[in-house]
Amino acid sequence: MSMPSERPEAPSRPDAPRAGRAVAGRRRGAGKRFLVVGDVLDGVLVQTTAATLGDHDPVAVIRHRPTGAAGNTATWLGWLGAEVDLVARVGVDDVYRHERALADAGVRAHIRYDARSATGAVVSVRNGDRRTTMADPAASGVLSEDDLPADLTGRADIVHLTGAAMLGGGGAARIASLVERAHAGSARVALDPSSAAVVGGIGAAEFLEALDGVDVLFPSEQEALALTGASSLTDAIPLLTARVPLVVVTMGHDGVLLGRPGRSPQRVPITPATVVDTLGAGDAFAAGFLRAWATDPVRVGAAAREGTRVAARALGFVGGRPPV
Repeated sequence: MSMPSERPEAPSRPDAPRAGRAVAGRRRGAGKRFLVVGDVLDGVLVQTTAATLGDHDPVAVIRHRPTGAAGNTATWLGWLGAEVDLVARVGVDDVYRHERALADAGVRAHIRYDARSATGAVVSVRNGDRRTTMADPAASGVLSEDDLPADLTGRADIVHLTGAAMLGGGGAARIASLVERAHAGSARVALDPSSAAVVGGIGAAEFLEALDGVDVLFPSEQEALALTGASSLTDAIPLLTARVPLVVVTMGHDGVLLGRPGRSPQRVPITPATVVDTLGAGDAFAAGFLRAWATDPVRVGAAAREGTRVAARALGFVGGRPPV
């Protein structure tokens, strides 16, 4: 999922965020329970002026941050005041550190560890508006449906599956089994493909087949095209909505395109933002969308606008998570 890289002004944080956002006399998402499943990673985030391999930048800005799509989405849900649980895997030495970071953001973490695997890691190198990202899935790559406790899936209203490390680690069969386990209760299931490279590695047809049972899909424009083999979103969206009833495509500066079966796509513009770091903006968008959609699944345009507001806020921080 991608979100825009630059706009001129930053929105303010919502008043009393942990109480939720008031809409028509109620709080959006109030009383709903979210379960996020996927990547929790260690991030090395580099801002550099180096232009080619071999250049030396002695004044690069390098920061270490907890990151990963699932951790990012869960912490933004917590920032919005949601009741949120998270299931992930990290290395045995890092469980407490990641649990503490998530708890500080209002997330109940259920982190498993594998003594044979380290915590997954991502290195993100940004030069101006361009970014190169390298990832090592490690422990996230072995997360499976067996890591999803029945009591968590049974009481969740929405289960969100996300993260290139998790989704890319076990092929289409594991994605299908995760979707099936997420439906163990009455929850609606959301999924973010997370990477066009993951789609390509698994195979577009196989990935699409594994989406049976998904209620809302969050692809970027590149991921939507990779999933369908189409040359344009006009052609891609009908193919995706034949499989998933609600498709939310993020298109960077061009905003968001909402696809539903038998209806013309609906475009939602971005919210203006001042950019510090683009990493994790798509995860923040998913959090804002799901928080609003949980209460009112019909008004998807309003949910998308809420997603763009949260994404705009995320663009103002390094590392993809809200400050706590």
